[in-house]
Amino acid sequence: MLYSSSHWFIRHRLKLRSLALLVAMDDHSSLQRAADALSMTQPAASKMLAELEALWGLPLFNRFPRGVEATACGAMVIRHARNVLSELNQVGDEIASLRGQADSQIAIGSIKAPALSMVPRAIVEFQSQYAHASINLTVDSSPALMAKLQRDELDIVVGRMSSGTEARHFHYEELVQGQPVQVVARRAHPWQRRQKVSWSELTQASWIIPPQGSLLRVKFDSLFVQQKLLPPPKLVETQDLDTIRRLLSQTDMLAVLTDEVAHACECKPLSCLTEMLSLQMQGFGLITQSGRVLSSSVLAMKAILQKVGLSQYV
Repeated sequence: MLYSSSHWFIRHRLKLRSLALLVAMDDHSSLQRAADALSMTQPAASKMLAELEALWGLPLFNRFPRGVEATACGAMVIRHARNVLSELNQVGDEIASLRGQADSQIAIGSIKAPALSMVPRAIVEFQSQYAHASINLTVDSSPALMAKLQRDELDIVVGRMSSGTEARHFHYEELVQGQPVQVVARRAHPWQRRQKVSWSELTQASWIIPPQGSLLRVKFDSLFVQQKLLPPPKLVETQDLDTIRRLLSQTDMLAVLTDEVAHACECKPLSCLTEMLSLQMQGFGLITQSGRVLSSSVLAMKAILQKVGLSQYV
């Protein structure tokens, strides 16, 4: 479709700086901080926002003493604004790629298990093809990564589609259908020789578990709720691999981990708890924003992640 003066954004002289203001307000939850981030005065930013709200005929933000929050209309406009700005940011990379001078910058998010082996393998292969590539890797829970992806802080996520996620905003390609989760401890843990452990002993034990909000944490808590028990109170909530490894090696703490992470922590599953605490995590895959045009470098990274993932897990 050819762009002409008939398009509403041309008729109303919609500016990219106006879109940047909406995104900055959403990021900072404050008109003043958004104006500062864009090197604008607050009166100028306030006038620009008023013009945008007049353009659509609806408020884009609710004002509160503590800051601002996007309305339903504002959230929709901000989502499109992020897409427009993101795609325009890719123009420089695309032109450099055509000239053979690509200086790719890719932000990847990954949950813990694939971040141990699969993602590093893919990064090495990608950088062997793109000599000037710059990779930023964030390891976190799926809900946290999905939030970053929606805010355009990540280009692609290796993770799970968490419950409550609006699937229409994302494109998901599964790599792994499911992963068993084991209760593990150090190899010299006293329970490694036990045939049976009671639920009361489990509630009194010290555990290393993911923070609230993670899928594995929900599944862990539900096991005790099903027994009409409160989840264990003695907890260390962390997903940091070095911390988990040190705590398991130096104490009698227990942890719930996938086989891949358990192997990295050099610990051993407790066979006496295999049937009692049977956990299965849903599969994970590659997640990108639905409707977002991906740069050539991100598409290349996505293809490599898929190839490495399928070779490792299938």
